[in-house]
Amino acid sequence: MAEDFAPLGDDVAQHFALWAEALAPLIRLHDAEPDAALIDALRQGGYAEVAEALLEGRADAALAAGFAQVLDQMPQPLPAAALDELAADYADAYLNHGFRAAPSGSVWLTEDHLERQEPMFEVRAFYAHYGLSVPDWRKRADDHLVPELRFVAHLLGLGTPQALADAEVFLDRHLLPWLPDFCLRIASRSRQPFLAGVALLTRGLLLALRDDLARASGRPVQILAHAWTTEALRADRQARAEEERPFVPGLSESW
Repeated sequence: MAEDFAPLGDDVAQHFALWAEALAPLIRLHDAEPDAALIDALRQGGYAEVAEALLEGRADAALAAGFAQVLDQMPQPLPAAALDELAADYADAYLNHGFRAAPSGSVWLTEDHLERQEPMFEVRAFYAHYGLSVPDWRKRADDHLVPELRFVAHLLGLGTPQALADAEVFLDRHLLPWLPDFCLRIASRSRQPFLAGVALLTRGLLLALRDDLARASGRPVQILAHAWTTEALRADRQARAEEERPFVPGLSESW
């Protein structure tokens, strides 16, 4: 696991305990389709205001206000037809691959883009170090964003120097190399503003959290770069391979 933080004061531990609480509604939003009770809780609990405070001073701080506007514009009470539309968006994002954006790290971080590959087993080992495991990895992989976010919240809630150091490492190696791209793709392909808002807010909050951890530890953010994370990187890798390919008469261009 990671090296220890320097000794932390109670205020630092309390700060990240608040972060753990702030992640809980976000995790619920990714865990299952939204219902009327959840939408009402987000409105009445002022979740957008909590997010705004966490994003204060950042370039993407407007995401919180945008999410608040989405919530305000939703009818009260929500009609059944609106809930069906939200459920359809959720299904395409998380259940049936309708948006072509897998919610698991292995698909993004491996060349063959398959589920339950080496990134999942690396994440599983991280969980096991803290005595944790997913209930059924066949139904939901260890490197699915929901258990990964729950693990980050668990580490933040522990608030010890080692747990916070491990949260840094976990974010850099296992979640942030792919989650921001997933969120952007979901935001661009969702039909409902609600899911787009959830995706963009998730991206903004996780990046803000990582920056907060870096300020507390004094260590820079070191998000692991994967050659197969984005389509642009894959195209660049293919172009380099073409340039380095030896000349073969009859197969390569010649004068």
